[in-house]
Amino acid sequence: MAPQQPSCQVSTVAPRQPVPRTCRARLKRVALAGLVLILSAVSALGQAGAPKQAETPGTLQSGLGKDLPGWLSLSGEFRYRFENLQGLGYSGDSDDGYGLTRTRLEVGIRPVPWLNFGIQAQDSRAPGIRPALSSSGAVRDPFDLRQAYAEIGASQAPASLKVGRQALIYGDSRLIGAPNWSNTSRVFDAARLQVRGSGAKLDLFSASVVRNDPNRRLNRSVEGEYLHGLYGSLENVIPGSTLEPYLLWQTKSSVVNELNALGDLDRYTLGLRAWGKGLGPWDYNAALVRQWGQAAGAEIQAWAGYGELGYSIDARLNPRLHVQYNFGSGDKDPDDGRIEGFVDLYPTTAFVYGRANRLGWRNHKSLRLGSELKPHSKLTLLLEFNAFWLASRTDALYNPGGRVAVARPPGGARDTKVGNEVDAVFTVPVTANFSLGGGLAHLLPGPFLKANSPGHSFTYSYLFTSYKF
Repeated sequence: MAPQQPSCQVSTVAPRQPVPRTCRARLKRVALAGLVLILSAVSALGQAGAPKQAETPGTLQSGLGKDLPGWLSLSGEFRYRFENLQGLGYSGDSDDGYGLTRTRLEVGIRPVPWLNFGIQAQDSRAPGIRPALSSSGAVRDPFDLRQAYAEIGASQAPASLKVGRQALIYGDSRLIGAPNWSNTSRVFDAARLQVRGSGAKLDLFSASVVRNDPNRRLNRSVEGEYLHGLYGSLENVIPGSTLEPYLLWQTKSSVVNELNALGDLDRYTLGLRAWGKGLGPWDYNAALVRQWGQAAGAEIQAWAGYGELGYSIDARLNPRLHVQYNFGSGDKDPDDGRIEGFVDLYPTTAFVYGRANRLGWRNHKSLRLGSELKPHSKLTLLLEFNAFWLASRTDALYNPGGRVAVARPPGGARDTKVGNEVDAVFTVPVTANFSLGGGLAHLLPGPFLKANSPGHSFTYSYLFTSYKF
């Protein structure tokens, strides 16, 4: 009897037993085949010569819409990504590899200029995911109605009201976002009133986050968990800049605080973001955020901030250099009943704190240096270096979802340096509809990881292709 082949089912959520070498080789062959397919497609596009009129970018969308009535629109996207992770849990024998597919189809109906209906279906799958994780909505959620809303008010009207299942995206999405890199993303059941004036805008909204559940035909919002907010935008108060003041109120009917007391949550987040582009060669993006409230009777006192400065050089490769600093408070005394760790609500976390996507904003300090280059009009390269520290030596290291990645050592960490990371990313918009890209991120452990985890480096690599119509 032939020997039984080891299973190659894989996980994206937590460290596990190492993938057998035969499976690793098989996964590498799958990745190589995907790369060959992508490069073949690029080569074919390059050899095709000047496209005919019917094949110019965007004609598929035009072709779909040319026979449709003016009040009806149709669009969609198909995306495939292969990811490889080495060193999960900072362990040398815990690797993973998997494919991710996502298909979206969106229908817009505007019977009159002041009324719009939006419907978006989404199908997200993870080929090769092991059965134990098949019920996780983090990467997999077969056919579901992602968005369904009605919007009253024309785009240029002084006010509009949008009600239903919808994506909420504010600022640079560090507090409220719909993470597009995620295979399933995030939406809310919400009502949003937007008031617009000359150079000013104010959103008033009340929302409940929707939980992705691959075992349900229609996802549901989380009962007892709500987010209410005011989010403003003021242009040119500072010349060439936009100011975004906001106040957010998060509530939950049942939480457990750091002393294991059970109760409700009221978390208030007050912030101001300022950003500007086209200031000569300069651009910037900065914010300061404060949190207060109570969690099961425990006082909340936390804060965070960041600042980024960019400089574009008018030279060959069109380089843009940037430097960024991030800070999110940690808990100075986990046993005093006072919560000082910053919580970033419902963010878009992918790539915000390093392309390896291992760290979150809580108990976080980091410095990023980077350069964006355009060696060709169809190619963008991004090279970055990140250095990470704990903000408080008496708190844990947290992942992008706000969960503990490495526990707080007894008595606190001797050294707060988490590690350094180097990243390289490329993107190629082949046509207006078709794009591809890839990236490599390597996190080198510092003294904290070496002392409080297996201490192995972590490497994340990916290839993706996307087609929109």
